[in-house]
Amino acid sequence: MNGDRLTRLMGNVDDRFVEESMVVEVKKRRRWRWVGGLIVAVAVTLFAVTWDGFKELIPLSDSSSNMSVAYIDEADIDVGMSSANLVEMSEDELFTKWDPSVVRGVVKQIDNIELDFNGQEKYQSIVTIGVTDVYRGEVEPGSEMKVLTVAGVGSKVLQSDADVISELRLGMEGIFMPRRHDASLVWSQNGASLHLIDVSDYGFPDGERYMFLETDKGLVFSRDAYPSLRDAETLDDVEAFMMDRFR
Repeated sequence: MNGDRLTRLMGNVDDRFVEESMVVEVKKRRRWRWVGGLIVAVAVTLFAVTWDGFKELIPLSDSSSNMSVAYIDEADIDVGMSSANLVEMSEDELFTKWDPSVVRGVVKQIDNIELDFNGQEKYQSIVTIGVTDVYRGEVEPGSEMKVLTVAGVGSKVLQSDADVISELRLGMEGIFMPRRHDASLVWSQNGASLHLIDVSDYGFPDGERYMFLETDKGLVFSRDAYPSLRDAETLDDVEAFMMDRFR
């Protein structure tokens, strides 16, 4: 068929059929665009759920290097077994070595974080305490303290220094002895360093000896560490001791 004849035949085609074929083609293109868009949306969602880059990062200063700190869910904590042993200290040393603040308050929030030291992960928790009474330290009643501590708050974990803090729960009242972070407190490992003050203003030196908790099972604290309080039965008993010591 030569070109002239083909042109004449096409000229005799009903315009209605041409329009209908164009509509079908447009519908096909729209359908494939919709399917393609759905596939992309599903892929992006899966990527967001599985990629660590979507963790909420805590901004760090230039003083910290080669590391990141991110909020994580409790289910993501991989604590494992700790071989660390607590440094032995007398009752007086516990009150004086770190010059801790001593406050009474209520646990208002618990956040779990992952510290990535240049590829090595460590896990910690940040406890927010609503302060009601102050026995020592430059803390205002009614303020909040964010305190860095070992992972495993409110859960049973395999750590040698977390027996007391594993009893801590949201809404629980206690007397707490956190030390204030300053620029000299640096956690270094695997070629990375973290200035603790980048994460929180306060920290517990360990998860065992720096808190007294009023639990459903009664008063929980490290009784062996505090001979003067060995017979204490309530948080008010501990408060009376603190007020007498720091008046």
